[in-house]
Amino acid sequence: MKYKLKDIFDLQMGKTPSRDNVDYWNTNGYKWISIGDLSTTEMYISNTKEHLSEKAVQESRIKLIPRNTVVMSFKLSIGKTAITAEDMYSNEAIMAFHDKHVVDMLPKYIFYLFKYRDWDKGSNKAVMGKTLNKATLSEIEIELCSLEKQKEIVKVLDKIMGSLAGRKSELLLLDDLIKARFVEMFGDININDKNWNCEPLGELCTIVRGGSPRPIEQFLGGDVPWIKIGDATDGDNIYLNSTKEHIIQEGVKKSRLVKPGSLIFANCGVSLGFARIITFEGCIHDGWLAMEDIDERLDRVFLLQALNQMTEYFRTIAPAGTQPNLNTAIMKAYMQVIPPIELQRDYIRFVHQVDKSKLMFQKLHQKLNILRQKAGNI
Repeated sequence: MKYKLKDIFDLQMGKTPSRDNVDYWNTNGYKWISIGDLSTTEMYISNTKEHLSEKAVQESRIKLIPRNTVVMSFKLSIGKTAITAEDMYSNEAIMAFHDKHVVDMLPKYIFYLFKYRDWDKGSNKAVMGKTLNKATLSEIEIELCSLEKQKEIVKVLDKIMGSLAGRKSELLLLDDLIKARFVEMFGDININDKNWNCEPLGELCTIVRGGSPRPIEQFLGGDVPWIKIGDATDGDNIYLNSTKEHIIQEGVKKSRLVKPGSLIFANCGVSLGFARIITFEGCIHDGWLAMEDIDERLDRVFLLQALNQMTEYFRTIAPAGTQPNLNTAIMKAYMQVIPPIELQRDYIRFVHQVDKSKLMFQKLHQKLNILRQKAGNI
């Protein structure tokens, strides 16, 4: 039977107490959920990066989210879902779904229902992403089966989720292995403890910044790949092979067209330091820097891994502002280590060997995802 969300839940938005009041923050008090706290794999949320003080709770009148409540992000990144493991609070990008107890529902079933729903239906394109508002969300209908059927579906999905979590842990271990081998071979490049030759990065490659035609919606629908952070976070950790969106030629004139083999580097915000090598010609927005015509003394895969090792350093040197932002001048001045090219290539051969193992795990992960979708039929 179908129900509108407003008929079976009280929908409650969170809020953000004033950032200007230092007494509200930096405590070990009440846990406060933001989008970044909602894991892509964990069902229950028990920890948050930020906490609120008693004073913040009292003076801002933020509403409590009780234990065992389903919460979901509905702004910018829609559909990140979890169940609260204890009493918590949240910001305004998180909706809490309080059961009205008008029909039998399992929180775990609702978790799966929300997590794997296509929330693009009913969402509005916003400047920074997709957004649902409370009114739209309230009117959305969901299908609820009997309590016994819910239990059966949850049991199957729990098993598949356990397998998926195991595969992800194995992939993370392989990533850690690549990082450990880098340090073993090249040392700590933050301090260059192996005394490799160094040169300004700007003398080892051409560094350019992307451009963003605005509003982007007016330039979509062409045949030129439009490279976004979301494209780079899926799949391969080294190469970017495709994009979800394309722009028209008028958009290309207002952007930056980069050639195959270029190394792109996210230069701002929470994604700062994120890097990929593109295998096609495409356009990058102003949140990317591109490194082209790389000196033959530097293997581009080695350079990518080296830049990844320096993410925290780049965050510390980025000009202060609402979010860290690295410009081309800073990156051109960065002193890049240059180990012997044969040593770099030895490392790359190791990386490619590990990647073969990762590909095997990723294929298994995809198969489990298909099984999960079939099992729930949601």
